[in-house]
Amino acid sequence: MKTSSNTHPSPGTSAAVPPPLWRIRLQAIALFVLVAAFVLGLPILLGWGYGLLTLLVLGAAILAVASAWVLRRFSPTAAGRPFALVWSRSLIGWTLVLGVVVAAPFYYLMVVTDTRPATVPQVSLTNGSKRVVFQGMQHIGSERFYQAVIYDVEKALSEGYVSYYEGVQTPTPESKAFFEKLSHELVGGSDLSGTYKSIGEVCGMKFQLDYFGLLEADKAEHPKRHLVADVDAIELKAEYDRLMREDPVFAKAHANDFQPKPAANDNAFMLKMVEWLKSGSESQKTLGGVTCRGLFSLNQAAASTTPGRMEPVILDFRNRALAQRIMQSPDDKIFITYGAAHLPGLVAELRKLDPKWEVGSVKWLRTIEAPEHIEGQLRGLGN
Repeated sequence: MKTSSNTHPSPGTSAAVPPPLWRIRLQAIALFVLVAAFVLGLPILLGWGYGLLTLLVLGAAILAVASAWVLRRFSPTAAGRPFALVWSRSLIGWTLVLGVVVAAPFYYLMVVTDTRPATVPQVSLTNGSKRVVFQGMQHIGSERFYQAVIYDVEKALSEGYVSYYEGVQTPTPESKAFFEKLSHELVGGSDLSGTYKSIGEVCGMKFQLDYFGLLEADKAEHPKRHLVADVDAIELKAEYDRLMREDPVFAKAHANDFQPKPAANDNAFMLKMVEWLKSGSESQKTLGGVTCRGLFSLNQAAASTTPGRMEPVILDFRNRALAQRIMQSPDDKIFITYGAAHLPGLVAELRKLDPKWEVGSVKWLRTIEAPEHIEGQLRGLGN
């Protein structure tokens, strides 16, 4: 008669204890979510080119070596498995994680453009005798934004308004030289228009001066209805020099102005990225546009709460000058297109000169949007 074999572990041996069912289920759910997120991010990874995906896998392979060593040293389950097996599983895990980490910011920036859109106000102001419409502007924006602004300007002109434009004037070599120095201090280059235009092309947006050229015919026919209402760069220099003499806090903050800066402190890197994207593939240009529009949307929100270093000169001083020009103007209906950041200061300066100034209607215009959302649908409609 045969005796049954002993199924109990012999003394001195330990049976592997299977993990609890809840842990297995949780791991399965986490793996499913991770794989799904990686698949969603795969178009972004491939869009930048196979080089990025290759670097990602290499990075995952290096991290997997460290992970496999730690797991085999401290995990009883992994300790008895071959190093190659533990490493390969870690490689898959790290590849998925890194893919999601790299792709997530692009999806976030895409969502930000739609859910936290950059906007500027159009505000009507009056003191009883004068009526001013202030249209906030942005140097780079969507085509629809500029089309809407030009429409409103032309409508206002037809109703008897005079149009005021932003733009520091540089009629003399001295004023031009100072403005170039100031521009280089602010953005790392003297060609502001060229910089804005190049960035706009990469971002899938437009440069505002490209659309204001549509008013040139009316300017030539009715020059008195169009006025560059900004200050001369020499006036900016005089105000800057005054603050350096009379304001110790300003003088201390600007002690190193107009000095040579290390290359890392200017916008050379940004301009190199712009040039690289211009020569990139269509998918790289698309992703570059998504990134740029999202960053612009975030940057506008930050700029509204963070004062700039040169704000006393390029914002406060110009607001005072614009308010005085409005009050001294014989025109009683004025349509102003100026940077949106000027509006709060301008209203405050106008009220200093005349407390009767009140804010009437307010309309918000979206300055940045993803053009492919609508334009792609329109192309599919045919004629």
